[in-house]
Amino acid sequence: MKYKLGVDCGGTFTDLVLIDEEGRTRVAKTPSTAEDPSIAVEDAISKAGIDLHDVSFLAHGATVGCNAVIENKGARTAIVTTKGFRDILELRRGRRVIDRPTDMYNLQMDLPQDYVGGYSPLVERTLRFEISERVDYQGNIIKKLDEDAVRSIVQELQDKGVESVAICYYFSFTNPRHEQRTKEILNEMLPNLCLSVSTEILPIIREYERLSTTTINAYIMPIMQLYMSNLRDKLKAHGFTREYYLMQSSGGIMSSKMAGLRPVYTIDSGPAAGVTAAAQLGMTLGFQNVISFDMGGTTTKVCVVHGGRPEITTEFWVDGKYFIGAPAMNMVEIGAGGGSIVWIDAASAIHIGPQSAGAKPGPACYKLGGTEPTITDTDLTLGYINADYFLGGEMAMDLDAAEAAIKEKVADKLGISSLEAAHGIYRLANAKMSGAIRVVTLQRGYDPRDFAMVVSGGAAPLHAVRLAQELHISKVVVPLNPGVFSAFGLVTADTKYDVFRSYVCRVPEANPRRMQEIYTEMEEEGLDKIMELGFEKEEITVQYEVAMRYVGQAHEVTFGFPSMLVKEGGGYNFIKKLEEKFHEQHQYLFGHSSPNAVTEFVTLSVSVIGPMTKSHMFEIERGSIRPDQARKGTRKVYFEEFNGYVDCPTFERSLLKANNTIIGPAIIEQMDSTIVIPPEQKGIVDNFGNIVIDIAA
Repeated sequence: MKYKLGVDCGGTFTDLVLIDEEGRTRVAKTPSTAEDPSIAVEDAISKAGIDLHDVSFLAHGATVGCNAVIENKGARTAIVTTKGFRDILELRRGRRVIDRPTDMYNLQMDLPQDYVGGYSPLVERTLRFEISERVDYQGNIIKKLDEDAVRSIVQELQDKGVESVAICYYFSFTNPRHEQRTKEILNEMLPNLCLSVSTEILPIIREYERLSTTTINAYIMPIMQLYMSNLRDKLKAHGFTREYYLMQSSGGIMSSKMAGLRPVYTIDSGPAAGVTAAAQLGMTLGFQNVISFDMGGTTTKVCVVHGGRPEITTEFWVDGKYFIGAPAMNMVEIGAGGGSIVWIDAASAIHIGPQSAGAKPGPACYKLGGTEPTITDTDLTLGYINADYFLGGEMAMDLDAAEAAIKEKVADKLGISSLEAAHGIYRLANAKMSGAIRVVTLQRGYDPRDFAMVVSGGAAPLHAVRLAQELHISKVVVPLNPGVFSAFGLVTADTKYDVFRSYVCRVPEANPRRMQEIYTEMEEEGLDKIMELGFEKEEITVQYEVAMRYVGQAHEVTFGFPSMLVKEGGGYNFIKKLEEKFHEQHQYLFGHSSPNAVTEFVTLSVSVIGPMTKSHMFEIERGSIRPDQARKGTRKVYFEEFNGYVDCPTFERSLLKANNTIIGPAIIEQMDSTIVIPPEQKGIVDNFGNIVIDIAA
């Protein structure tokens, strides 16, 4: 029997899922190894007892690139750009009114300070090289590339120890000739140098967004290539000799070979896998509208899935400072994971995160040297977590240490009891997370009552029902293995290749045949990349999108449209249909539209998808309504409805059967997570082992 294997490296734990041909699963969870994530991958494979000779497919979610950017530990990178544009990374969008309203007209203003901390460019100014060349907005060459100038910087690149170069010329997206020639020259003279070319990474309008994305790609390329090479060697040593895949930030997977060339597309791969899994589970259970709620050890991520498709954005900020224009799940991420540290400021206000205790030293209850209270310590103190059954009993937790940390660091400073402090921390954490859900729903025009919540991450089921109660979400779906659910997304995702082209043109002046030619060219590029992976052309699907705006607007609205509009070559009808669709989308998103106003096209895009074979969900044994066979006993658990601890029944999830119904208050324990069902709430086990909780008001 052959298996599919997914391994997701998170900030605290590395999760593994193995699925056989009949849909049966095996899971493992092990602490992440920040110094080299591939060590944790090996540990998880060894822990699960997997023979990689039997694995036919392997997909991976990695945080290597993202961590390199956040920690400023990427490769020594240089930028080659058009003369006069070396400072774009620092100028950014010059948000004077937002960042420093008092300095709107101060030409000597310091660099803007982002809300999450100071900003420093990933490439120092002495490593930004200007080359004489110029292309206009129509792609006409008005100043030839100074090839001698390109050659003249080679020695300086060597002397300064540059490992990677980002090549990004002004208006190159209309004509890539100068960038390609620069790449050829540098390849000839420095063959071991990593090169990122903007027209190969993100060939679209807006010089800062394109340069920033290309720079980050260059910055993490050597790091990612080294990591993937090391991982490939380790997998090979264990018997896996096939190509493996990495999850992209937008939800599809790509080969490790492609990921080595476009690592910026994988920067948020782990969280994207969780959203992908939530979307697929939601569709299987009949929920087209889903809120993906992922609470791990370091952060909480929330994302909306509408009509079966996750929301995608092309405006993604790493650590709130570094912009990426490559497609990514439109998530809100906050520092409220199980390991997020609780602290009090000088004004005696309590805060949670964004600092995290991580895997080492971890929360105080881990007994690994941590002394700061965390959300996990709080959940343990309130009785939600069984100190003797964390990770299925593999890791014992110290309740006394958790209570002592909360008492010393929070309760004593506020002059309240430890129980009051713990409950307050729990409610504050929920408030932060419900705020994040409001951002992705209410602030974007969605009503949470129209959605089901699918939870993932080991800490999510401890808080999910309370969030659903507050936001009036009707159902909470807890997958069979929520603590490793992101890894499920890795083995169920399709391969994907995204292609972009800018076409900035007012609608009355647009050339429909030229637009259709561009779409066809992008489709052919994507088909070539996907077919390299062994897919037949007939099984590949293509999704078309366009970004449009009203003339005078600064930002555009992106929406998809049927492929037949491109295929049928409808001329004016093609343009008319897109414009009508834009007005509809604008009305839907913002509550108004202007059908008589002049519109314009900005960016055309294509997503080419190779469908992976989906494993059937394995049905569990059916039982009666009463889950007596899974009853473990009772323990003291705090519920605010009783204003204190009550004797709460506990259940072993692995012994639950389909049709079992659990009425709250109740605790359901399993290896990778714990589910809290508050009073008056009801959870029903479905045929696949998911627990669907109907939320009472």
